[in-house]
Amino acid sequence: MWEFEVVNLVRTQAPIANHKGNWYRYTIANRVTEITGTRRGSKDEVMNFLNSSLQRLNNRHKGPAFSNS
Repeated sequence: MWEFEVVNLVRTQAPIANHKGNWYRYTIANRVTEITGTRRGSKDEVMNFLNSSLQRLNNRHKGPAFSNS
């Protein structure tokens, strides 16, 4: 299947020194595309963001014929 999934999630330093809080570096990918980014928040908050993003990416990839909206 060509669906996106989380392939890596690790705690990291803030991308800008004066940004406080917990930061995570993530990678989501499918067979063709890899997306890497950083996000501030607890691990649960970042996973909620990633799950929401994955749902949108995968629905968009399937196209309007398969969309639940």
